[in-house]
Amino acid sequence: MERLTRVTLLVAKVTMLFMPVSLMTGYFSIQFSGVEFSLKSYWIAFGLILGLSFVLLWLFSFVSGTMEGKMIYRPLSRIAYDFSKRILLRQKKKSF
Repeated sequence: MERLTRVTLLVAKVTMLFMPVSLMTGYFSIQFSGVEFSLKSYWIAFGLILGLSFVLLWLFSFVSGTMEGKMIYRPLSRIAYDFSKRILLRQKKKSF
């Protein structure tokens, strides 16, 4: 089950990485009247969008704790959950 989950996460991440690039390629393939796209502008846009997608995907993986490999950190979402749980427990103890 764990292996299936890892494979599914990997496929989803690859899809999220290349979906914006695919949409950008569709935009550059549209024929607008009076607008000419150059090869240089396409590759610049491709690099920027791919780089931004990679950074955002890494950030999402880091925050949610779904990075591949051994867990050497606690996900930020788990840290926030534990922190809020401790605050609520303190408030309950003070009210009694």
